Amino acid sequence: MKKRNIILTVLALAVSFIAMPATSAAQTSGTAADSLQSASADQGLTQEDINLVMKVFDGQIPSDIISRADAFIRTGKSAEETARIAWYIYNYYRNSRIMGYDEIAVYIADSYFLNGQYTLPDGNAMMEMKLFAQTNRQSLIGMQAPGLTLQDPAGTEVNLPDGEQDYTVLYFYDDECPGCIRTTPALMQYMSRNSAGLNFTVCMIYTQDSREHWMNYIQKAIQPFKLPSNVKVLHLWDPDMSSDFVSKYGVISTPKLFLLDRNGTIIGRELTPTALGQVVEVNESRLTPTEMIFEQIFAPLANTADTTLITKEIDTFFEDSKDNPEFFHELFYTLYQYLKNSSAYPLQQGAAYLANKYIAGMPEMWETVTFTDRGETHGSIIRADFSSPADFIDQTALGVLMFYRNPLDKPAVDLELRTPSNKKFHIYDAKAKYTVLYFYTLDCALCKAVSVELAKIYGQYSPADVQFLAIYTGSDNTWKKYISENNPGWTNLWDRKRKSGMFDKYDLLDVPAIYLLDKDKNTIAKDINPDVLSILLEYYLSPDNIENE
Repeated sequence: MKKRNIILTVLALAVSFIAMPATSAAQTSGTAADSLQSASADQGLTQEDINLVMKVFDGQIPSDIISRADAFIRTGKSAEETARIAWYIYNYYRNSRIMGYDEIAVYIADSYFLNGQYTLPDGNAMMEMKLFAQTNRQSLIGMQAPGLTLQDPAGTEVNLPDGEQDYTVLYFYDDECPGCIRTTPALMQYMSRNSAGLNFTVCMIYTQDSREHWMNYIQKAIQPFKLPSNVKVLHLWDPDMSSDFVSKYGVISTPKLFLLDRNGTIIGRELTPTALGQVVEVNESRLTPTEMIFEQIFAPLANTADTTLITKEIDTFFEDSKDNPEFFHELFYTLYQYLKNSSAYPLQQGAAYLANKYIAGMPEMWETVTFTDRGETHGSIIRADFSSPADFIDQTALGVLMFYRNPLDKPAVDLELRTPSNKKFHIYDAKAKYTVLYFYTLDCALCKAVSVELAKIYGQYSPADVQFLAIYTGSDNTWKKYISENNPGWTNLWDRKRKSGMFDKYDLLDVPAIYLLDKDKNTIAKDINPDVLSILLEYYLSPDNIENE
């Protein structure tokens, strides 16, 4: 019973810490602390008790947790109890699987033990703590990556990190490490599929001293992978251990995988290749400070029926930037991308307005822009895949033309297509409540993944509710073999003789392209992904909406 009371009191204390602002948690005193002291008077807290409390804070940022941990530690009524609580909290974060929480363990070690304030009776535990802190405090999340001077196979010195790449991967490995045997091909496979246009430098850092083993490993485990041009691999080692990579990056075991951003800041550590991809995805999806301003201004207008409110804001931005070319270039290119990539149709209409008036309509304003595939957009230096200002203007004008094809809430343009058996089939022949148009091609890697996701959605609905028209945009007969082996059951169509004019009637510059039509064949969504399609179908076919039809 006493044990249960202690746990309940500890949980109550955790709740009180959650309720406090992070800035005041370190000053905790009074009832909560007194209750914990009273509860632990007869029986000391265990590691399990502390784990139960600290788990409540999982998901919060390290700085907030640190202030709460300080407050918790100070509830100890004696030096021995205070040290024990600090030790247990250290253990919790020392062994946490949440990336970045090792910062908390290092803080506890430095603030309570390694500075001599408290000691542990177990000398080995103190030694392990010292080693952990020493090998981690230089390479925590958010820190500037420590510099290393290593050698390539030719013996040339290479300084890391360096370059204008979007991301740098530091991969420390050993040719005889079982974990590396699994991690190396997974990492190379991820890099071989990097089609997002991001520039990676992958530093493969061999941690042993056998050149022969190193060369054999490169040949057998790394070179077989074909990598895109935006992925650069550096093979490096440190045969005399002069770079001190062990203490700088905590490489006391392998594999060790770190991810650095464009500024050389550590944004991922102790990663798997899958986790690396997730960190990149999250980092790329974050809004820049400029985009945050756009969000504040345009997000409230996302569902407006009056797009003049959006165009007025765009016009205001022009008046504020027209006399400063560098400011104008960065501002309007970023604003155009923000509006164009929005999921809200009114904002997409704003992008078309901006493109027509301030890009295609003012080519002289863009003459001094330089486009590049590296770095970040800044002033008149724009990170984008255009060969020249003229190319940018032409592509933007074409994009606007495509945007206005099959506008929302208007009847979709009909197409006369053919089935695999050469029977005529018109889009308007579909009789379901909703029709999905899925344009794809066989040489598109993304189409293959989208086809799998759409097949799952297709299986959830009856043909009377949703009819899927999978329209192949190519003209080669390999398509027939493909659909015989990969046919979920939906309606397969194509236009081998190119008589339908689909490329003049629909925006097919990029595939896959997904449209959703209602029973009258009005376009109610276009250029969407499978996730959005799934949400829309679930909404439109919900019992409430069906009853209101």
